[in-house]
Amino acid sequence: MIYTVLIISVVLLICILIYISNNCLKVKKYVVENKKIPDAFDGFKIVHISDVHSKIFGKNNIKVIQKVNEINPDIIIMSGDIIDKRERDMDKFINMYKDIYTKYPVFYSIGNHERKLGYIRYKQYINKLKDLGVHVIINGKEYFNKKDDKIVINALKFRENMQPKKLTLDRKNKYITYMIKKLSSLDSTKFNILIAHDPENFKLYKELGVDLIFSGHIHGGLIRFGKICLLSPRRKFFPKYSYGKTQEDNVTIITSSGMGNASIPIRMFNRPEIVQVTLKKEKIS
Repeated sequence: MIYTVLIISVVLLICILIYISNNCLKVKKYVVENKKIPDAFDGFKIVHISDVHSKIFGKNNIKVIQKVNEINPDIIIMSGDIIDKRERDMDKFINMYKDIYTKYPVFYSIGNHERKLGYIRYKQYINKLKDLGVHVIINGKEYFNKKDDKIVINALKFRENMQPKKLTLDRKNKYITYMIKKLSSLDSTKFNILIAHDPENFKLYKELGVDLIFSGHIHGGLIRFGKICLLSPRRKFFPKYSYGKTQEDNVTIITSSGMGNASIPIRMFNRPEIVQVTLKKEKIS
């Protein structure tokens, strides 16, 4: 009898942990300091949303709407896989985000799931976003102005930012040249944000001269034990740059654990999240 109770208790605990890990949305906050951040952008708030995979939180997505409104960001960055490739009711899903799309400046870069919608559905989806005022950036850049200052928001679509399987020096140089061409070069005098779905290219992104990168794709590693990421959706063990804030050579990457699931429909110890980033101008000593 005692063993039966123990087994039932363990199973119940696992079920509770799985539910929390997959459905209890949190807000993860970071501060990014950089000397290139303009004075007008000191304290600038960015919400980062990634890898939703058409998951809904509450009736009409009310939990997401409420958390975003509580943050009241200056802009929202979406780094791909917001819609799942299997989504059939695009209008319903888009309408659930309509309050966000029409209230805040939204900068959207596509991931692998948007690409897999199929040509016609992909075009329809992108056009509907643009009709709502969403800034969909596909291999390019836009400026965001505040007072007399501006920052640059760049984006690379998923095929262009996939991690090469064998990164020889020659291929690295060709790859960087290709990405620079796609972005039409960077103005290094400005604070440059890059939206790039796959974080595993971080060392290549640094070569472009960007300052802050927003990524997702790895879903925080699906299963996490503290800071250890066990497995990515690409079935890769211990993926690097899988989650959180990493800074190297004054370049910062923020990788979100995302909000939904794709091919592996479960996560553990890795709650869905909305990311809040506050920019802070680093004082020159």
